[in-house]
Amino acid sequence: MRIKTEELKARVGALKGIGEIFLGPRDVVAVDIGSYSVKVVLLKQEGPALLLKAWGHLPVGAKADASPDERRLAVVNALRAFLVEKGIKVREAATSLSGNSVIVRYVKFPRLTKTELQSTLTTEAEPFIPFDINEVQLGFHILAEIVEEGQKKMETVLVAAKKDLVSLRLEILQGAGFQPAIIDVDSFALENVHEKLRDPKDGPAAVLYLNIGHMVSNLSIVESGVTRVVRDVFISGHTVSKTVAKAFQCEPARAEELKKLHGVIVDPAEKEKALAEGNREALGVSQAISQVARDLVGEVHRSVDFYLSQGPDRSIGRIVLSGGTARTKNLDRHLAGELKVPVSVLDPFSFVQGGQSVPEELRPAFGVAVGLALRRNRDWE
Repeated sequence: MRIKTEELKARVGALKGIGEIFLGPRDVVAVDIGSYSVKVVLLKQEGPALLLKAWGHLPVGAKADASPDERRLAVVNALRAFLVEKGIKVREAATSLSGNSVIVRYVKFPRLTKTELQSTLTTEAEPFIPFDINEVQLGFHILAEIVEEGQKKMETVLVAAKKDLVSLRLEILQGAGFQPAIIDVDSFALENVHEKLRDPKDGPAAVLYLNIGHMVSNLSIVESGVTRVVRDVFISGHTVSKTVAKAFQCEPARAEELKKLHGVIVDPAEKEKALAEGNREALGVSQAISQVARDLVGEVHRSVDFYLSQGPDRSIGRIVLSGGTARTKNLDRHLAGELKVPVSVLDPFSFVQGGQSVPEELRPAFGVAVGLALRRNRDWE
């Protein structure tokens, strides 16, 4: 029998050996550390209302050729300045990870208690992890107990994150004056937002989230409130900018401007107008973005095919875009046409009182941060 969604709060939210050692208030400051910017959110539950107490979109500001230490210092300084400016007293922080140093696997283990699995996790997990097991931090959550071929088993989400990545995040948070309380995974943080937005009247079809970041895109499929597929792909906003820069032989900053100005041309009449006017700039940008979108569509198809192969009567009802690239002009319409599924852009503040203070063009970039801010200190217990 499947565990109810509200009982899944533990998931892999605090990787073993990290969050468990910290005590403190229930509120946490969400710190989503991206390669381009840091998103910070503090939410407060007051009665039935969820209030936005503070938010920040902090450009990293480090040069493209900056060393890892220089980038780390830039993030630390930006966070310190933000805390002082906003007068934030909460110091417990939640952050998350993604990328090729993080592995998420859905595996079936022999039925054990949570304590038994925790004590034997390294041995049980090793066959499923493509890294040296001694170089990773492990976390798990038991989704359901099942019987397969007469054997009692348990469906389990297994997460492995390289220790050097975990250590770097801890160093940044501690350097900024935070106490790290929760380390989550980007896609699981988005699941928290999905739960807030999910309509009980929605049918059984799953929702695919495409979180397009600056360097990495997180692709996840949520079925009945539970994330069933997690993949990270390296087709991202930076990929689009590089393609535009190459097409126009221009600097990255100019490519960013062109991308935001023109986006994708979807409407045939608009395309005819651009051709008639000789608007090579708009046509070139559209072609460059479409080229990257084609590769992204291919990755979406791979994930959907994998999901559909896992059982009968499965389908994708809609796709939700988030991340800084999600608001690229007409990208949602272009992907809807290519994938033949409704596509919308996420507003993670739509259920938050005061969320309208965040500029509309920035809101999709806060999906992970809002998902982290919905967590509570020690909510995995």
